[in-house]
Amino acid sequence: MDSPIVTDTTLIGVASEGTKLRLVNFTLAQIVFLAIFCFIMTLFGLLGNGTVLYSSVRYNAIRLDRVSLILVQNLAVADIIYTLCVILPQLITYVAGQWVLGNVYCFISAQISFIPGSANALTVLLITSYRLWLVTHPFSSTSKNEARIAVAITWVLASAGTIISLSYKSSSTFNPKNGKCTSEIYVIKEAEAIFKIAIGVIIMIPLLVITVENIILCAIAVKSSRMQENSKPNYKALVMVCALSGIFILSWVPYVIYSFMVSTNPDIPRAVELLSFHCIYINAFANPILYTLTNKRFGEYVKNLLLTICCFICRYEKVAKSHSSTNPTSTSNARSASAVEIENHQSVMPANLPVVEETL
Repeated sequence: MDSPIVTDTTLIGVASEGTKLRLVNFTLAQIVFLAIFCFIMTLFGLLGNGTVLYSSVRYNAIRLDRVSLILVQNLAVADIIYTLCVILPQLITYVAGQWVLGNVYCFISAQISFIPGSANALTVLLITSYRLWLVTHPFSSTSKNEARIAVAITWVLASAGTIISLSYKSSSTFNPKNGKCTSEIYVIKEAEAIFKIAIGVIIMIPLLVITVENIILCAIAVKSSRMQENSKPNYKALVMVCALSGIFILSWVPYVIYSFMVSTNPDIPRAVELLSFHCIYINAFANPILYTLTNKRFGEYVKNLLLTICCFICRYEKVAKSHSSTNPTSTSNARSASAVEIENHQSVMPANLPVVEETL
C-alpha cells in the first residue's frame, strides 16, 4: 500500500483564505494518476477547443449550419474557461502538492467556476433541443441573432450560482481533502436552500431534459440509419448530437450518484468522491475529439494541422543538426528554413472555402 503524501489528518476540512496548505490523505499513486489525468484534460481542453474556435472562425473548418456553429463555438468557449478556472489549478496543485496560486486564483477557481460549468450544461441543452426542433419542424428556421440571444441568456443564467455566492459574501478557501478551492456558500445555512435550487435549475433539470431528448434523438438516429442513402447526412448529424449529449450525461452521472449517496450515507469511499468530481472534466476534452471523428471537414483540418506541425519540427531539427558543427548562426538558419516550411504548408485549410452547411 502506498504511503500518504501527508499524514497529518488534522488539516482535513481546514483552510484559511490565501494559506498554502498541503494535500491531505492523498497517496503517491493517486497524485500521479490524477496529475496525468488533469494534464491530459488541460491539454485537450485548451488546445482542442482553441482549435475548434480558430478553425471555425478562420477557415470555416466545421461543416455546420450557422446557428449550430454558434452553439458549438459557445460550448468551446465555456470549456476553455472551465479548464483555466478548475482543471489547470487542480493540475498545478497536484504537481506542487499544495495550493500555490494565491488568493486571486483561489477566488476565481472557487467562485467564477460556477459560470462556465453551468454554461456548458445549458449550451448542451440548447444544442440537443435545437436538433430535436429541426427534426420535428424540418421547414422551420432560426436566425443567427436569435441564436446569439439564446447564448447571452445562457451566460446570464449560468451566473446565478456565482451571484448567490457573492451576495452572501462567501469566502474562497482551499480544501486539502480534495485539492480544490471551494466557496463557503455550501456551509452557509441561510444560503444553502437558495443555492441548491439554483444549481438544480441550471444543472440538474437540464441534465434530465438532455437525457430525455437524447433518448428520443437516438431512436430517431436508429430509424434514420435504416432509410435511404440520401438520409445519411442527417444521420451523421444525429449521431454527433447523440454522442455529444451522451458524453455530457455520462460525465455527470457519477457526480449525481455521489450526491445522492452522500445525502443518505456520509461515509463514502474516497475513490468514489474523487471519481465523481474528476469525471466532469471529461467534457472539456471530449468534444474536440468528437468533432474530429464525426465531422469530416474538421477532421481533415486537424489532420493537416498535425502534419504541418510535424513537418515544422522535423525540418527545424534537421537544419539545426546539419549546421550545428560548422555554422555559428545555425539556430537562426534553422528557424528561417522552418519558417519557409511553415509557409509552404500554411494552407492547412484554404482561407476562402465555400460554406457548406450541415445542420447539427
